[in-house]
Amino acid sequence: MYRRIKSIALELLFLLELHDQVTSAELREAFLTQATGSECQTLAIGDSWTSVSPIMCCLECTLRYPDTCHSCVYNAHSQVCRPGSIAFRPLASVTTSIPERNSNDKIFYAKQPVPPCDTSRYFALYEICGSTLCLNLTATEVNFIQAQTNCAQMNSRLFIANSLVRFSLYWHVSRDHLNYYTWLGLTDIDEEGKFVWDDGEPLSGEMNKYIWDYQQPDSLGNEDCTEARHPARWDPVGINDIECWHTKYYICEA
Repeated sequence: MYRRIKSIALELLFLLELHDQVTSAELREAFLTQATGSECQTLAIGDSWTSVSPIMCCLECTLRYPDTCHSCVYNAHSQVCRPGSIAFRPLASVTTSIPERNSNDKIFYAKQPVPPCDTSRYFALYEICGSTLCLNLTATEVNFIQAQTNCAQMNSRLFIANSLVRFSLYWHVSRDHLNYYTWLGLTDIDEEGKFVWDDGEPLSGEMNKYIWDYQQPDSLGNEDCTEARHPARWDPVGINDIECWHTKYYICEA
């Protein structure tokens, strides 16, 4: 922990030296990305404080919360700085996020590492709010088991959305790129009512609060698989459980 704080302190000194050589805007562009409009949000991880600039706001956030600070929310007029976790796309079911709707606050997020991606196999990089994944968006309708098999044949797996960041990226690509019924790698096939991701990780209590559509899962019949139903509603807020024999689009993750 001490080494981490010391390293950040040295980086802060380096950035302060750079500040004399470049403008604040140039410095901000090099280390942070500002969300435009309201396409990104984050969860508050602590109390607010005042800071002279977005750069200083986010650097102090990193010093105070070295393991959890990945974004910050800053108001240039009031100079109020609020620390945040990893940024993600706005989700209707998340009601405790910052910045709030119609707020003058701006969100800044640190760019996350970009994974390797073999584009020769029809995979591509998709990014939302600083997080990037290598995905294959398949606009072919198959049942759930066939979708699993097809992904495995490409040395990949069905998309696993086991965090707010990953779920928001799933929602982004399934709605804005495919805009069709889309499988998600989450089932309760082995035990009714206990949903598990395709890598064997159980659905966490936190994610269980955020990812479901209204009154879902309802477990009607043998609804053991999960999907996003984008064409079915004007503004769906989450996923639905459904029988695995239905045919849907699917997303493979390298």
